[in-house]
Amino acid sequence: MKKILLLFTVAGLLTLTGCNNDDDVVVTEDNDTIAENFEVSNVDFSTNNVVNSIVIPLNPEIFSSDMVLVYRLSGVDAGNDVWEPLPTTYNFNDGASLSYYFDFSIDKVVVYLESDFNLAGEPGFTQDQVFRVLIIPAYLSASKKAVNFKDYDAVVKAYGIEEKDIKKISL
Repeated sequence: MKKILLLFTVAGLLTLTGCNNDDDVVVTEDNDTIAENFEVSNVDFSTNNVVNSIVIPLNPEIFSSDMVLVYRLSGVDAGNDVWEPLPTTYNFNDGASLSYYFDFSIDKVVVYLESDFNLAGEPGFTQDQVFRVLIIPAYLSASKKAVNFKDYDAVVKAYGIEEKDIKKISL
């Protein structure tokens, strides 16, 4: 009886030591999750209100964990577009100020223009505005550590977004 018990013990020991635990493999690269980038041009804000807004619908809807970044085309320098991150505020010499900011939900981005003066004399801030919206999936935002989100060029480089990938939309 002792020999049979010893045989079962040895057989069980040999059988169980051959097992391994492969479920601890961590995936470090995700090739099917991509950042989305689109441009909204010809945006005109009303000059009659102190707070103006535009609504950019998101189709398809995004996940609540995604990161949304919005940039405004503020000019051109040596033939290159200059994108400023929102929120941004302009303070004028007379003490007046003007601000762009945004909020978002899973199905829309709302860009606001707020000022403490009449915007009728400021078409450079209210007419023909261009915005770029980046939707960065949560997985990608967690995997990139030292990205300066205030620098549009650094963000598109870090997430591999090329100019040809920009979707142009109109409101």
